[in-house]
Amino acid sequence: MTSSFLPRPLFLGAALLVTSMTPACVHHSCSPSGAVKSAAIAGNNDPRRATPDAALAAMKVGNARFLNADSKHHSDALQRVEATAKSQYPFASVIGCADSRTPPEVIFDAGIGEIFVCRVAGVASSVNDEASLEYGSAVLGVPAIVVLGHTGCGAMKAAIANKPLPGSLPHLVAQIRPAVKRAERIQPHADGSALLDAATREQVYGEILRLESSPVLGKLLHEGKLKIVGAIYHVGTGRVTWL
Repeated sequence: MTSSFLPRPLFLGAALLVTSMTPACVHHSCSPSGAVKSAAIAGNNDPRRATPDAALAAMKVGNARFLNADSKHHSDALQRVEATAKSQYPFASVIGCADSRTPPEVIFDAGIGEIFVCRVAGVASSVNDEASLEYGSAVLGVPAIVVLGHTGCGAMKAAIANKPLPGSLPHLVAQIRPAVKRAERIQPHADGSALLDAATREQVYGEILRLESSPVLGKLLHEGKLKIVGAIYHVGTGRVTWL
């Protein structure tokens, strides 16, 4: 055996050390004693929570990182689980579509405990979504809500087609149809992708108005503690455009 190999006693010792490591030490930064270090969480002092504009700026920077393939890998995800087990301090809320291509945490490059999220097909919110977002801002202190539509939305396409559908889908489409009608009035000659884009924007605007009518959110808006803004995610590029 050449000298490039460990002597047998040292080899066995090294093997024993590796196999005796806990999963926590494999996946986390460990102290010499093997204790898992908690992820650094800014909590309520997170500067992104300081103002609505700070939160929105952080969302824009996060999408830029995503677009530039410079996303945080969140290798500390399990540490963040531990660090956020007893409390959460998200810096923004997102209500978006249930479409599997539109996960807000990925789009805005955010980790566990950073974004408060509601998702429903077509961004056709209900009273439960409204209540959730009220909780996010009034109780958790979230200073910004993003209503996030997206290109190529299947629910929006169904609302434009307005054909018979099974199950509960007619109820969903009925909530989206007013946005389609507004888009048709605004752009009477639009069809195909142009109508889809216009109706999607109208759906976002309609959801913003709905949320602004909430007494809870309205009070925070009046006090300057909250902003509600609209955005469109482009499924073909990953880019978010702001309305």
